[in-house]
Amino acid sequence: MRPGFVSPSVNITSFKPLPSEGIVPKFEISLRVVNPNSTQLSLRGMSYKVALNDFDVVDGAANELPVVPAYGEAEFKVVATVGVFEAIRFVSDLVQNSRGQVAYTLKAKLDVGAMLPVIYIEKTGSYVPK
Repeated sequence: MRPGFVSPSVNITSFKPLPSEGIVPKFEISLRVVNPNSTQLSLRGMSYKVALNDFDVVDGAANELPVVPAYGEAEFKVVATVGVFEAIRFVSDLVQNSRGQVAYTLKAKLDVGAMLPVIYIEKTGSYVPK
């Protein structure tokens, strides 16, 4: 680790459903990374998991991520696709237990390089399906 390194903050700026084909939902997750350090961060990749109404429905990874400038920020998006069997269970639960809102939990791991610590985030929220 570098002396004086401060962990960047990672925030979800949006989590929204995308138009999908068939019953398999897709979501666009927008993230903003703020770098409070004097050197840029080259994000190597990230892995993430999304739970909808307590169903673990998405596992994914991304490797085309931006460089976060020193004392700056960068925003990027990942598209998450739900697996078929997970989608069936999620939709079945949604129909049977019409809650009006869908709760989500995003867990992600950002790799910022070998000499820096991995950044873990966990965010929760909800949205109303249209």
